Amino acid sequence: GALQKSFFGNSGAEALEGAMRLAKQFTNRTELVCLTMSFHGRTVGTLSITGNYSRKKGGGPYLSGIAFAPAPYCYRCPFKLKYPQCGVACAEFLESVFRYQTAGGVAAFIAEPVLGEGGIIIPPPEYFKTAMEIVRDNGALFIADEVQSGFGRTGKLFAIEHYDVEPDIMCMAKGIANGFPLGAFITRPDIAEAFAPGDHLSTFGGNPVSCAAAMANIDVMSDEKLPQNATVRGDELMNSLIEFKEKYSLVGDVRGKGLMIGIELIKDKNKTPAAEEARQIRRLCREAGVL
Repeated sequence: GALQKSFFGNSGAEALEGAMRLAKQFTNRTELVCLTMSFHGRTVGTLSITGNYSRKKGGGPYLSGIAFAPAPYCYRCPFKLKYPQCGVACAEFLESVFRYQTAGGVAAFIAEPVLGEGGIIIPPPEYFKTAMEIVRDNGALFIADEVQSGFGRTGKLFAIEHYDVEPDIMCMAKGIANGFPLGAFITRPDIAEAFAPGDHLSTFGGNPVSCAAAMANIDVMSDEKLPQNATVRGDELMNSLIEFKEKYSLVGDVRGKGLMIGIELIKDKNKTPAAEEARQIRRLCREAGVL
């Protein structure tokens, strides 16, 4: 693809921080548009673009110049609509966010292809194509945060591949080196040139031990066809969980791609979150050796 130049750091948050800076320098703009229910890291910058109160509390005030669009959360649609009759209103609403919540200087739209800590939220198939049209029309870049969803977990090497679009910048970590400290963002050569020598630096970024681990890790993924296996095993698990959902009213929704799967628990037909039940299930899983 067009993404050919990479910058290596130590973590996902560091990758996002670098991607944000690169987008601002390339576009000569300073604002960002993000999603509610998102999570991008625990630095001040990445918490500023995180749409998740439970992660942000106690750390403010955060950066200015950031607007939030509604998450593509079909099970709890913020517009009270149903897919596909909704016309993917969550994506279309991005135009209103650009027009009414910014000063017209948006450098990038930042989103996870699968919202991990938001609850394994799976955007509709058309979401990112519609979103990218709006982003392009407004002169901004698209930064895909693949820190949680990348490296085979969804059945593709990167989750954004499910949506048949290519981001301008993509951030990676976690699965890239299977536990070794490594993060990276990758972009097009013309965007990469916005960084002049000395503009950005990571003291320990791209260290040879972590990079060797990453290369070996990617070889194993390819040789053993682990992304493809995630699709097969994910389908098996999803089918079993759907049967589970039909049997137990506690299970409100089952969603996912590959082996990145979420189960949403509810108390009643009003979809009241079953928080205490979730805590009990987590405890029982832990006692059974499942994390």
